[in-house]
Order: sequence, then structure tokens, then C-alpha cells
Amino acid sequence: MMFWRPRRGKLRVAPLALDRLVSLSDGVVAIVLTLLVLGVDIPAHHDFSAEGLISFLRKIEYQVTVYALSFVLIGSYWMQHNVMFHFFRNGSRGLTWLNLLFLFELTLLPFSTKLIGTYRYQPLVIIVYGAVHFACGSTLAYMWWYANRWAPVVWPRIDPAVARSMLLRILTGPAISLVAISVAFINVRLGHAVFLTMPLFHTSHRTVDLHWPEVVGKDEADSG
Repeated sequence: MMFWRPRRGKLRVAPLALDRLVSLSDGVVAIVLTLLVLGVDIPAHHDFSAEGLISFLRKIEYQVTVYALSFVLIGSYWMQHNVMFHFFRNGSRGLTWLNLLFLFELTLLPFSTKLIGTYRYQPLVIIVYGAVHFACGSTLAYMWWYANRWAPVVWPRIDPAVARSMLLRILTGPAISLVAISVAFINVRLGHAVFLTMPLFHTSHRTVDLHWPEVVGKDEADSG
């Protein structure tokens, strides 16, 4: 397929606008975050006395914990996606299809979260949960690599140090997913805790943040 490996400097197709792609992505992320809460089951029989409420909360404690975990992780993916697209000036068919693949993988998270919340003591469900996260992170990393190497139409002038730092930071997600899967076979809850370290790598990224104003300035100068 031609869009996977166009030669640098040989691309002659008109660039695509990013606004609809970004709007679709934000909408899907919002729906996925909303669907997560449906994985928290309400017991059919419960007593709303003080003791009954405490008992009820204890029953759903694990499901709420997994829900919160997935909510934070999806928020982390949205943050990565948001920062990536700040560096993109135009789009392409290849970028669009890769973004759709990422969104497809993201929509599997409510299912995998429900699965892990229902079968909490089964290490094998961690494989499913971790595999979905591995796929999401890997696709994001490939999108960034693709944009910088094979599709110059989708990126303005990005410092090579920024591109490299961004790629390595995104790849920490898939690496953490593999570690979490391995740890889960020793202790399931500890495996969940490993997943929680993933957002810590995306709360701050000085190399990228410091160069962003430079990219914006260059684009505004070009357009002027």
C-alpha cells in the first residue's frame, strides 16, 4: 500500500486537514471514558442502612479501583495524542488510518476493564488487559515515527532531539504493559499497580514542552 512508505521528498498528494480527525478522536475518547463506569456492577440485593452501604461499597471496591485505573490510563493516552497532534500541521491518509487503528484499540478498554473486574484473580485476564494497552501504546509510537520519517506532509519542523525524546517516552507505555503482565503472575494487584506508573511518564515532558513555542512561532511566521 503506497501510503505506508512514501519516499521522503517525493510526496505529491494534497495534505488533509486535521480538524475532523481530532474531533473524532476526542469524541471517541469521551465515549470510552463514559462506558468504563458501566463495568461497575450494582448488586441485585443490598441494604441501604449504614452497615448495608458499607457492605455494598466493599463489594464494588475492586471494580471501582479497576475503573479508576483505566480512566487514568485512557487519560494518559489522550494526553500523548493531544501533544502529538500539536506538532502536526497537516494530515494524510496513512495518519488517518493509523489514528483509526488506535481508536479501535482504545474502544476495547471498557471490555478488558470489565473482564479484569469480573475475574480479578485470574492472571490470564491481565494478559488481555495488558495486550490492549500494549497495542494502544505501540500504535501511538508508530504514528509518531510514521509522521516524522515517512510522511513529512504531516509535521512542521521538529527538532530531532524532540522527535527522539517523544518516541522514547511513548514507548515506555508498551514496556510497562509487558512488565505488568509478568508481575501479575506473581501478584495480580501488584500488576495493577505497575500499570499506574504509566501516567507518571506523561505528566511532564520538558524536552517537548520547551520546543513547542518554537514550532508555533515558525508556523506563524510561515503563514504571515
